[in-house]
Amino acid sequence: MQPLLNTSKPTEGELEILSILWEKGEATVADVHAALSSYKKTGYTTTLKLLQLMLFKGLVNRKEIGRKHSYWATIDKNNLSIVLTDRLAGYLFNGSPAQLAITAIQSTTFECNQEDLLKLRDLVEQQISNK
Repeated sequence: MQPLLNTSKPTEGELEILSILWEKGEATVADVHAALSSYKKTGYTTTLKLLQLMLFKGLVNRKEIGRKHSYWATIDKNNLSIVLTDRLAGYLFNGSPAQLAITAIQSTTFECNQEDLLKLRDLVEQQISNK
C-alpha cells in the first residue's frame, strides 16, 4: 500500500468504503454495497460512482473479473489514521493529542475496553517518565 498523499483527503463516504475494504481486503461493488446497505440507505449506482471516484483519486485500485470489478484499498489504514488524527488534534484541540484522547474517552458514543485503557495508562506513564 502506498502512503497517503497530501492531496488525498477521503470524504466520510470514502472512509466508510475504505473501512470495508480494509476489513475484507478485496471486494466487488456488490460486496461493498451490501456492507454499506446494512447500516445506511444507499443506491448501488452511488456505491459504484464513489468507488470510481476513489479509483481516480488513487484511494483504491481494481481488477476486472469477468463483468465484475474487484476493488482494494491502496492507502495504508495506519498512515491514514495518523494523518487524520494529527489534523483533528490540530483543528479542534490546538495540537494537543492528550485533549483529543480525553475527549474520545469521555465520549458517550464509544466505550473503552479494559485492554485499551491499560494501553493508554502505559503510554501516559511512559510519557511522564520521559519528561
